[in-house]
Amino acid sequence: MKNLTLLLTSLLLVTAVPTRGQGKADDATKPKPADPFVKGPKEKVDKTVETKGAPTGNQITNVGLVLQYIDVKRERWQKWLSENSAPGDATKLRGEVETWITSGDATLAETSLIMGKSGNRSKVESVRQLHCPETFTAHKIGLPFPQSFQVKSLGTTLEVDLVMGADGAVEVQVVPERSAYPGEISPRQETGAEAGDIRWPSFRYQRVTGAMTLAENEWALLGSEASLDGKKSHTTLIFTRPVFHEFEERTVPGNPGGEAMLTFQWLEVGHDQLNGWLMNAGDISGWIGGVLHAKALEAGATILVERVLRFKSGQRVKNESIVEVIYPTGYVSDDEGKILAAPINSAVRNTGVTVEADPVFGQRGSTLDLNLAPEQVFHFGHSVHHRVLVDAQWQPSVTFPIFYLMKTTTQVTLPLDNYVLVSVLSPPDETGHLNPARKVLNFVKVS
Repeated sequence: MKNLTLLLTSLLLVTAVPTRGQGKADDATKPKPADPFVKGPKEKVDKTVETKGAPTGNQITNVGLVLQYIDVKRERWQKWLSENSAPGDATKLRGEVETWITSGDATLAETSLIMGKSGNRSKVESVRQLHCPETFTAHKIGLPFPQSFQVKSLGTTLEVDLVMGADGAVEVQVVPERSAYPGEISPRQETGAEAGDIRWPSFRYQRVTGAMTLAENEWALLGSEASLDGKKSHTTLIFTRPVFHEFEERTVPGNPGGEAMLTFQWLEVGHDQLNGWLMNAGDISGWIGGVLHAKALEAGATILVERVLRFKSGQRVKNESIVEVIYPTGYVSDDEGKILAAPINSAVRNTGVTVEADPVFGQRGSTLDLNLAPEQVFHFGHSVHHRVLVDAQWQPSVTFPIFYLMKTTTQVTLPLDNYVLVSVLSPPDETGHLNPARKVLNFVKVS
């Protein structure tokens, strides 16, 4: 009798576990807060992705995170704080900030997005990489000589760990960073250093390390920060929300030998344009799973890069279209600094496009589990760190290449024959600095 009672209790507990889309028992009678970015039923799109075959009833979910930096006039932000308390659920606040952008009281500074799988770490990077001196040795004449260097990555990095609960809520651990190089802070006037040389660099950072639980469509205010450009007139608000890509697995004919094709595409669109699409998407799942790709092309998006790879399930595949840049990792100089420094050792950096992936088909052959690490690397000239006097002119003596990196490292499950968004990145401008007006959407398709 005791065993029967325990069995009945266990069955009751199992049937009481909510599934994704159901609220908690205590909240069953409470209406969900309205999402200010959902305009109504007409704006919704079907979250299921149509592929060949009948549905199996097995729902697949990729989970991701959107992160936005918004520069707000301090007076406007302080006025709002004087009238309101900082909210745990910032959905209403994010909607109001959108009206501040429209009125000119705020500016959308940055948007990042990364899709992944529950329980796995994902990362997206859009950074300018600079060599910076760490230590110097004295010369009898001329400038102190830079002895050792470190590499600084300046731009935007978003690293996340997301775990989706049975009730649809997402446990979020997030480490975003935004950084910039505003210029030099020299301890004294240096004869022989010219404008643009990097010797005593100063860096600014916006860093947040956060952990929270967010409901579907719920915005969170991660924090407010000093403006990255140092303007005292503005404050940066950092918002985030989870996003989902859901589709139903379908029965389709299997691929002989588990072989198929992967297509990667990078599309460039306007930042404001992307923000409008994301904010008014309604059910964003369908947008992640194909609608955004079609919408972007229809609106005139530029296809920056496209790579097609044939693969076999369970085997790593890699595609490289690169130019090797060989450069010194260090320099030595004479004691007096009268001659050009001599380079020592060397390193090789691949610039161009590299796509690396680990694809594994599901049991039915209608889905693909994909670990992927696509990246683009650009070379934008050289930085100067030391000069010597040659024929009455200060000539560069120590230089390093400047690189710009756009990289996505994540895992997703794909349906067949649909372009799925995996990340949003920030491209460089013509000088090799992050371009805040443009965004790059990274899509992948299996067929």
